[in-house]
Amino acid sequence: MTLLQKQSYYHWFQFLGNKVIEWRDASGNKDIKNVVKATNEIGLYVAQLERENEMQKLMINKERELRLKAEKELYHFK
Repeated sequence: MTLLQKQSYYHWFQFLGNKVIEWRDASGNKDIKNVVKATNEIGLYVAQLERENEMQKLMINKERELRLKAEKELYHFK
């Protein structure tokens, strides 16, 4: 996800959360309360996916560095 996409996602997610909380406070509707819970769950899930994605990127970069180092050492060994 690019920086612009993240900013847009966070902006709209925050807007959605604020609007639903506003509606929840103005109404006693149980469905709106469930929408708040669902939105919270979705946000937590997306945050976890982002963390996992960042960890994968770090792991890939580390493995790439190790491979390049090994290739360089092998080249000098020949």
